[in-house]
Amino acid sequence: MQNAFRLMTALAAVYFLAGCHSAEEYREERVEKARKHFEEINKKVIVKGKVFTLPMCIRTALKHNLDLKVYELKERIAQEKVTASMLGMLPDLEISNQFHARNRTPGSSSQSIETGKQSLVSSRSTDNTINNIKIELALSVVDFGLAYLNAAQAEDRSLITVEQQRRAAQNLTLDVVKTYFKVAAAQDAIQTTEKLLVKCRNLEKVFATLSQSKAVSPLRLLDERKRFIQLEKRLMAYRRSYQNACIELRALMGYLPINDVRVDTRCLEQLNVATLPDISVLEKIALVERPELYQLDIQTNITVNEARKTILMMFPNVKMFVDFVNSNNSFLYTQSWWEIGVRAAYNLLKLPEQIARYRAINSQVDEISMRTLALSIGVMAQVRIAHANILEVKERFELDDKVYKAYSDHLNVAKKNYSAGSGLSQLELDRLELETAETFINRIISMSNYYVAYYRLLNTVGISSLDQKTIGDIIHEIKLSEAKEKARTTRTSPAMVQARKAFNKNVLSFNGIALGQNTMTSDDRKKLEALIPKNTRKESGVL
Repeated sequence: MQNAFRLMTALAAVYFLAGCHSAEEYREERVEKARKHFEEINKKVIVKGKVFTLPMCIRTALKHNLDLKVYELKERIAQEKVTASMLGMLPDLEISNQFHARNRTPGSSSQSIETGKQSLVSSRSTDNTINNIKIELALSVVDFGLAYLNAAQAEDRSLITVEQQRRAAQNLTLDVVKTYFKVAAAQDAIQTTEKLLVKCRNLEKVFATLSQSKAVSPLRLLDERKRFIQLEKRLMAYRRSYQNACIELRALMGYLPINDVRVDTRCLEQLNVATLPDISVLEKIALVERPELYQLDIQTNITVNEARKTILMMFPNVKMFVDFVNSNNSFLYTQSWWEIGVRAAYNLLKLPEQIARYRAINSQVDEISMRTLALSIGVMAQVRIAHANILEVKERFELDDKVYKAYSDHLNVAKKNYSAGSGLSQLELDRLELETAETFINRIISMSNYYVAYYRLLNTVGISSLDQKTIGDIIHEIKLSEAKEKARTTRTSPAMVQARKAFNKNVLSFNGIALGQNTMTSDDRKKLEALIPKNTRKESGVL
């Protein structure tokens, strides 16, 4: 027995001491994980020559993005917690086996209270070795109610996780869209950009020649050099932005983050202007669809259930139990028996604490309600800002498109004049060509910004599309809710209350006719209908 105890102690010590790590062990573990992660990430490559469209990028990101997978794991964990909370409603079932032995015979004697002498001979009532088996089934009413409310709260927290995942997917989609159009806007023009950069660097020789020949004044030459240097800086920044966008897009899709990705740029050939619903419609849809508002609604219900748990704790704890006991004690008259009973306990001094806690939770409900209202105002403001932004971006594109066309026409005329031998210098023609290319890049960027603004509006509203079916279904739900609220307000309006009172008075005073009995003739029914106000006949449902 003593050896077994020592063995169990040693095993427990090894188990708990195994959880202790030193700094060197953590370092080794980090290095090993870094190696594995690096190898795993390097395996995620894109097939050479593959061209991604925007829907393909969004689908790939939603499928492979690691941040979104974290939310999926959180949802699974929340579902497991729901199952655990539901299992908590089961009654307690305890099985115990008690074994004890002694080296001497257990016995006792009794002594008379009056005389102080031994009244009975020494006797024993138990064996030296006893084994008791007990099976107890118990159900606490308060614990069952708490477990039920805990399960409801766990289910609500699972729904909050779902809404968090939905919002994360919406934000991921917007990030993919922004990065996609950065790549798309620069992809077709990047070769032109590289050529322009080479031309900018080659112009240094031209400046040196002009300076030596003194064909151009020094001030004008300095101004021209400044213009080309500024243009070269903008082109270099544009190239760097393209490379960063490629790396970011691959990372969002879960691939190896390098600057090598090809996207479909046909969407930038022509601007497709979206038809937007009215701003008030978008605001109503946003207040219905935004996941953050859903989360606060669910959190309100969680808090209400917490208040119900507090109320439940104010009641006495009633516990019903059934026991079965079996003992091998040979001195017992019966060695196995059943017990059934009820126990009730009430801690009165805990009641003030529960009352104060209930009041605090009620205040939390009011606080969440105020947060919901504040967030609703913020959502409406975001929708208006996003709506104004898409209109402003559209105007900016129209302006950039006009500037590009003007530069393009001017460049064509300048090339013809230069070929005809006009006074236009090669330096001026090169500068005009570079500026025209830059206006073309700005036009493409403005077009991509419009599409990004459209998806930002979708993200702000909380939906994935502005097609007529999606908008129509949501508006139908909103109108049904408004109709129910209007009907409820009409039923509780002062005019309707007065009409009902008059209706009840007329019915009660009409020739003693008892409602609910089929004793009225057709003439009586017509007279009764004449007494009922028209706007309350359908409402009352009596006739």
